[in-house]
Amino acid sequence: MRSLWFVLLLSGCVTLGVGPDHVLHPRLDEVTDGLALDPAAVAAAVPGTTLEPFPITATDGTPLSGLRARHAAPDGARPTVLYFGGNSFRVSWLGMKKLVPLLRLGADVVLVDHRGYGRSGGEASVEALKADALAWFDAVAAEVGAERVVVHGHSLGSFLASHVGAHREAGGVVLENSATTTEAYAEARLNAVPVLRPFIRLRVDEALRGEGSLGPVREIRSPLLLLAGALDGRIPAWMSEELYAASPLPSGRKRLAVFAFADHNRVPFDADFPRVYRSFLALVRAESSGRRRQAVGVESP
Repeated sequence: MRSLWFVLLLSGCVTLGVGPDHVLHPRLDEVTDGLALDPAAVAAAVPGTTLEPFPITATDGTPLSGLRARHAAPDGARPTVLYFGGNSFRVSWLGMKKLVPLLRLGADVVLVDHRGYGRSGGEASVEALKADALAWFDAVAAEVGAERVVVHGHSLGSFLASHVGAHREAGGVVLENSATTTEAYAEARLNAVPVLRPFIRLRVDEALRGEGSLGPVREIRSPLLLLAGALDGRIPAWMSEELYAASPLPSGRKRLAVFAFADHNRVPFDADFPRVYRSFLALVRAESSGRRRQAVGVESP
């Protein structure tokens, strides 16, 4: 580390480029058969649930892999959480940890592998992932109704969730540990090492410039829940606070929860998470029922 400081001091300033390769790190599955999660393990953790593959085909013909978990007990108003994971997420790895907390709250869940990740085909790119996110939403909404789909994204996945929320009228949008923009995220990571900051100049690739949740959050009209960990060393909680402030929704339709003892990956395991999420799902249910009644009233003679 000392030698690095010495080089920086001699050079005066170093330009650090931030491109898609710094943000997208596709990981493929080694497993080639069976479900990514063990149905018996899920059923033991949340009795009365079933798992089934949920594949779709992207608009460019690329096969995308997903997994759907459903409660056996009938409930015509039950929300379905469409979950977009972070950069390390694959359904086969971390899927169990993300799935069970949501199932225990009474929602059905669809987990997806990003393009180029897990069992999904294709090559990951910013534009392709955003197009895929819309295709995922449309596929789930076609089965359960758009007003019952809660689009939940964590970290990298939050950019996709906010993109969907800005272009589709979902039942609700959840942004967990979300960044405002790529530029702000890169600056925050660099500022975490203050001794180096004066010697480094950032250059964000055009493909990433302006990407993030700040622009889309201004267009989201569905109920919005922002989740952040106060101990998050990757994406600081103040970014979620800025997203909350940027949202034009009234306070009754947007919510912010910063968990004091959670870091980047521990928000769903905070003791207060179930209460916060259940309350949001109740809001989604109430609005969904209202939209259905309104639609019936409009269509009735």
